[in-house]
Amino acid sequence: MGTMGKGHRLFHGKMSTAIRPATEADIDTIHQLLDMEPFKYDDGLPYERSWIEQLVTNERCLTLLYETDGLIKGFISGEVMVSGAVMLWFCAVLPQYQQKNIGIRLYQEFEKACKARGYNAILAYGFKTSASMLNRLQFHSGEHTYKEFYKPLKEE
Repeated sequence: MGTMGKGHRLFHGKMSTAIRPATEADIDTIHQLLDMEPFKYDDGLPYERSWIEQLVTNERCLTLLYETDGLIKGFISGEVMVSGAVMLWFCAVLPQYQQKNIGIRLYQEFEKACKARGYNAILAYGFKTSASMLNRLQFHSGEHTYKEFYKPLKEE
């Protein structure tokens, strides 16, 4: 997907905030950001570092960070699929910074970057913690999208 350049700088009071593309130097920080619900499935980190590395370094992927004065507060990451749509894999914001529109800003910048690259859609799975935000951002499901079906496999 390439890069967005240096990112967009926003100034809130005396703090400098940027939404910028992730670099290899950010991989460990992004990996640690996923050490929270709903991303944890057990006591360890839920995803291999190598997958996060792919989302940052692969040219088919776009990962943006929300950073204030050097502190990464959240990120968003997706990958171009064969259809030309972008699958949104993650949008995560540190718990102490949630409900402050950081996730919304990340989605908006991600959408701008996808439009600029000519992609035709963004696909996202709305977990219970993100479904209301996806609705506010005018994502929708229905006859135009695949439906996700879920069947837990229980051992008997």
